[in-house]
Amino acid sequence: MISIPTKTKRIAVKEFIPKVSEHDIQVACINWFRYQYPKYLIYAIPNGGARNIVTATKLKAEGVTAGVPDLHVPVAMGIYHGLYIEMKAGKNKASEHQITVMEKLKNEGYLCAVCCNLNQFMGVVNDYFNQK
Repeated sequence: MISIPTKTKRIAVKEFIPKVSEHDIQVACINWFRYQYPKYLIYAIPNGGARNIVTATKLKAEGVTAGVPDLHVPVAMGIYHGLYIEMKAGKNKASEHQITVMEKLKNEGYLCAVCCNLNQFMGVVNDYFNQK
C-alpha cells in the first residue's frame, strides 16, 4: 500500500535575481545614452581591470589616476562643466580613492554620481540634461 501525505510542506523560494556585471550595466548605459542623446559625447575612462606590472607602470606614467569615475559626459549644462558617473554592480560601493576624486571634481564644477543600474543612470542623465 502506498501512503499519501496529507500535508505538504511549503518551501520558501527566493526570487531569482540574475547577477549582472558592471561591464554589462555600463554597456547598456552607453548604448541607451548614444541612442537617447546622439548629438552629445560620452566616453569611458578605463582605469580598472587587471593588468600586468609593465602595462600598469606605463599607464600610470601616462597619467592614469586611481579613482577617476568610469564615464564622462563633457557637456556643460546649467551650473556644471560636465558629468562624471561611477558605475557599480551589486553591493559594491565607491572606494575612498573614488570618493576623493569625485569631491575634487565637484569642487571644480562637475556633477558626479554613482549608478548601480540602467534606471539610475537614465535618471541622472535625464535630470542633468533637463536642468534649467
